[in-house]
Amino acid sequence: MAGSERSERARLKASLKKLNQLSPAALVREDLHPRDLGFRSGLPYFEKTLWLFRGLEKGKLAKLPLVHVTIVADHAERTLAQFNEILRFTGAGLPNPQEVRNHLIAAVRDRYGELHDELSVLIAHGPGQQEHLVRAPWYAGMPFAALMLAMIVAGVIAAYDYGLFGSAPQNIMDSLHDISHL
Repeated sequence: MAGSERSERARLKASLKKLNQLSPAALVREDLHPRDLGFRSGLPYFEKTLWLFRGLEKGKLAKLPLVHVTIVADHAERTLAQFNEILRFTGAGLPNPQEVRNHLIAAVRDRYGELHDELSVLIAHGPGQQEHLVRAPWYAGMPFAALMLAMIVAGVIAAYDYGLFGSAPQNIMDSLHDISHL
């Protein structure tokens, strides 16, 4: 492994470790709630973003090419920087701290789509990796097969009861009997 690749993987690992240590509750900043500057409205975005990066840590990052490792590391560092801004935010000395807080939440919210699109493609299947489909167990189709068999049996019984099958064999037998008398 080349030095640049090793350093990129180390950078990614360090960023993922720091993101893994963050909790969504810490990002809500309850300490700012009395001044109406808390980040509670950003909680769903914080949770989704952190969940995405925690999913990366469990993924197959070792098989990713260097180019993709760099992309993931850049995203992780930018996200970590956003979360550090939220953690450092006090609102002191700002003319409109609620607006700045809303901007910080919106930045995380707006970036999630890009993160999800790029990271899920890279990690879920990784370039050059085949998707492994999970097969259903052999008995998964049994209820459907039993229903189809019951419908066929019911159809045969109904056809026999209404004479569709009863008259056809009789007609064949009568034809054979007539042919034999000729």
